[in-house]
Amino acid sequence: MKRLFFIIPLLVLILLSGCTPEPTPTSSLILEGWIDAGGHPVVLIHKSYVLENAGDSVQTLEDVVEDQLIPFGWVAVSDGKEEVVLTGKLDTMYLPPYTYSSIYMTGQTGKTYTVHVKYREMEATATTTIPPVATFDSLCIRSFTPPFVQITGYMSHVDMSEESYYAVFVREYGKAQYQVCPYGVFSSQDMQAGKMEVNIYTPYRERNDVTEAEMYFAANDSIEYQVKIARIDYPSYQFWKAYNEQIITRGILFVTVYKNLPGNISGGTGYFSGMGSSIYRFRAVPDTTYVF
Repeated sequence: MKRLFFIIPLLVLILLSGCTPEPTPTSSLILEGWIDAGGHPVVLIHKSYVLENAGDSVQTLEDVVEDQLIPFGWVAVSDGKEEVVLTGKLDTMYLPPYTYSSIYMTGQTGKTYTVHVKYREMEATATTTIPPVATFDSLCIRSFTPPFVQITGYMSHVDMSEESYYAVFVREYGKAQYQVCPYGVFSSQDMQAGKMEVNIYTPYRERNDVTEAEMYFAANDSIEYQVKIARIDYPSYQFWKAYNEQIITRGILFVTVYKNLPGNISGGTGYFSGMGSSIYRFRAVPDTTYVF
């Protein structure tokens, strides 16, 4: 059985944006983007899919992607001193399967970056700052209710002099884009004495009506995962927190988010996140500890 993403890209989550009493709803620009410390900017742009009437049916995912994809937009990222125009390419690791990036821009902690997008009459901008890099000291994998395991990431020595914000993402190694983990968005207010134990739940599932236990990873020594712990700025935190909570509470794929999410995009919807991130590889093998 093909597994379902716990998090569905904004392309699909905003399917209901037109189901309001307002007349003649129109498609809007959706921007998803990030720049990691030490990484290159990645931007996805597409149009929202509008249902003009509450009784309208939804096309297949493939049809929606084909109709709403923007493969010939103009996308640039500036660090305040230099602006780099990003190059678009087909990239099936992402959905929509088209990304804009450039090796000529590399993220640095403490720097502020602005993305600028133009497509026909649409234009959007967003600004973000890359915070200091977040790290895990270790990952501990414990046996849970068979066949599941409990995975916990441990953070320590967190600077508590100012409030900080975090998000945890997971992907199968080398196969797909990162998905934010359920309950994987938190702040330093959740910590005690600069320490935090982060339960890492799977963003993948076989069906919608999962039990609480099935939010844990299934024990498996053949699949390698990557977990990404990222410190993010406050606007990004607001977006990911709301995004995560709505999907968890609604529990219905594809038609989950029916109201606008908080974001930092001017002229569109979505997010552009600077991430002070660290990435770790692991397998869901019971009674295993990874020390970093």
